Amino acid sequence: MTPAPPFDVERLARLAREQQVDVVLASTRHNVRYLTGGYYLHFFARASRFGGGQYLSFVAVPVARPHSAFYVGRRDQILDEQHYIDAFGPFWIADRHWVPRGPSMSEDAAAVAARALRAGGHGAATVAIESSFLPADAYDALRRELPEATFVNAAPLLGELRAIKQPRELERLRDVHRLTAEVIRRAFYESTASDTTGEISAKIQRHVGERGAGFLYSLVNVGPGLLRAPSSEPWGRGRPMHLDVGAELDEYVADVARMGSVGAPPAEAAALFEVCVAAQTRVRAAVGPGVTCGEVWHTGTDAVKTGPAAEYGRLLVHGLGMVSHEPPVVAEDGPRRLEPGMVLSIETEVRHPDVGHIKIEDSVVVTRDGCEGLGDVDRDWCVVAGG
Repeated sequence: MTPAPPFDVERLARLAREQQVDVVLASTRHNVRYLTGGYYLHFFARASRFGGGQYLSFVAVPVARPHSAFYVGRRDQILDEQHYIDAFGPFWIADRHWVPRGPSMSEDAAAVAARALRAGGHGAATVAIESSFLPADAYDALRRELPEATFVNAAPLLGELRAIKQPRELERLRDVHRLTAEVIRRAFYESTASDTTGEISAKIQRHVGERGAGFLYSLVNVGPGLLRAPSSEPWGRGRPMHLDVGAELDEYVADVARMGSVGAPPAEAAALFEVCVAAQTRVRAAVGPGVTCGEVWHTGTDAVKTGPAAEYGRLLVHGLGMVSHEPPVVAEDGPRRLEPGMVLSIETEVRHPDVGHIKIEDSVVVTRDGCEGLGDVDRDWCVVAGG
């Protein structure tokens, strides 16, 4: 029995009709994994570059007949991708096409995908491609092999398809957010006033890897001042430090920010942190199904622009999943209404030049009656006793 597609087929069909798309042709690591249900050739999972070119695979999903989807990957005497698919487990795409190692696998893979589309009756179709990520030689091959086809950007369609998270996706997001928050807290407690922000960032990167996740970034600020780059500057006693860390687990992304200090924080920094926490609480209370993105923006912006530091307050809310800043888009006049299963990263912050960058950031999933935090751990200000 062939496994079912791991995404919402009806939602894909509706989105494709709205955007007049006949075929989705995905080629990025995250969207290949999304459409296959988690598979990507792990040899190239961290870096696609190889020789004088790069590895490239495709998943094609004809919208009217999703079960006629096909996969394009690599198969030769050195690396047979079929073995990796077998090891992965049930793979819902039965139609597979192979490209051997060559001077330009990206061009060759695109040519094979185009010929398969033409053979399937899609030679004159409207094909949604990931144009922001597709190599130029691959695009040229698609145009050459499918001269009657129309190519459009797949990002809006795939972003909307991913916007409603399924239970397995939410579990991954819970795991990676909790992991990231715990790594930040561990880095605070393992550090001293003499440690530099660069050394603290290196600890975070190491601990993320030890937990089986992928490190993306650590933005570090020690106040006063607003620099958020790891450097040779020491943390120092009594100085507020902001750690904003990104990590990924099986392609799902966490974006978490926490505050800490060696010894008690300055009174003004602590007061500004309470503004940020209260603002996030107000945003969470406003989030729920049917609420517009504009209403969320206004609630949060009003909340951070309170008190004596109102001019320095800022709110940023963005969708999060396999991509940071994916739909839904939360903006001042955003008419989009939230739906259960959407995930929002909520950033409430005060960037005070005389205090520092004070911030807390967490993510929530929209539920049927409100929202639920993902990885809500260690959210209080961390006071480290060490000198």
